Parts: sequence; C-alpha cells; structure tokens
Amino acid sequence: MDFFDKATKVAKDVGNSVKTTAVNVGNSISNITKEQSELAGLKLQKSNIDKKLNSAYAEIGRKYVEYIQQCDTGILFDVSDIVEEMKPDLEKIAELDAQIADMDHQIRQNNLDRERKKAQDIFDSEQKKLDKALDMEIITNEEYNEKLAAAQKKLDHFELLKKIDMQLEMGIISKAEHEEKVRNILQ
Repeated sequence: MDFFDKATKVAKDVGNSVKTTAVNVGNSISNITKEQSELAGLKLQKSNIDKKLNSAYAEIGRKYVEYIQQCDTGILFDVSDIVEEMKPDLEKIAELDAQIADMDHQIRQNNLDRERKKAQDIFDSEQKKLDKALDMEIITNEEYNEKLAAAQKKLDHFELLKKIDMQLEMGIISKAEHEEKVRNILQ
C-alpha cells in the first residue's frame, strides 16, 4: 500500500506540474504578444510622422531650388515657416525613438527574466527528480550531490552560457568552439 500511495503522490505532482507549466506558458505568450504589439504601435506612429516630415523636407527642397533659380533677384532663402511646422513632429519623433529604445530594452530584459526563470524551473525540476531518486534509494548520496552540483553550475552560469549560445547563433563561434566553451564552464 505504501508504494501505491507514493505512486499516486508522484502522479498528482506531475499533474500539478503540467498544469502550472501550461498556465505559465499561456501568461508568457500573452505578455510577449502585448509587448510586441506595443512596440509595433510605437514604430507605426514613428513611420507616420516620418512620412509627414518627408513631405516637409520635400517642400524645403522645392524652396531651395526656387531660391537658387532666383538668386540674382535678391530673394532670400527662408524656410523658417516650414521648420516651425516641423518642430512638434521632430520632438514627437525624438520622444518615440526614446520610447522604442526603452521598449526594446524592456522586452530584452523580460525575455532574459523569462529565460532565467525557465532555467530556475529546470533546476528545481532536476532537484525534485534527484530528491525522489534519493528517497527511493535509486541513486547514492554521492551521485545525488554530483548531479545536483552539475545542475547548480548550469543555473549559476546562466548568463554566461546564454552569451555563448548567442555567439553561436550569430555565427561568431563554431559549434565545436561552443561545445568547448560550455564544457569548460561546466567542469
């Protein structure tokens, strides 16, 4: 009966773990979609203002050509009226650029936080498996400590391992160099 109770508890734990994971994935997808939508909205606003400014730049160009053609007549080249109209749009562009930069930074930070949490969840899951294996006497204390230390090392060096992964993705290092760097860190 004791074995049956343990098996039932393990099944419930797995079910709860699957449920928690599904909720977390749903929340992550929702947050990512919201962030990307907000960023796209800011970029669209900027694009619309850029189009408006381009027409003002074209007007300045036309006035300059007229000025060059009429240089001998003593007419001054004056576009201050157009520049004055452009000022609010130029200020809005600067504001949108700052918001886009902030949003990009926030999205990168949120992605890093999600990946860090995922790494922590993987460690916690590994620790639970090892705890169960140790309780069931499937592994020795020495094996437990060795495997837990290896999992802890991955968690401790998460950011460094992430950078190495990014180097591989960007083609800065080869697959062999990637494996060697990871192996050196985890030893």
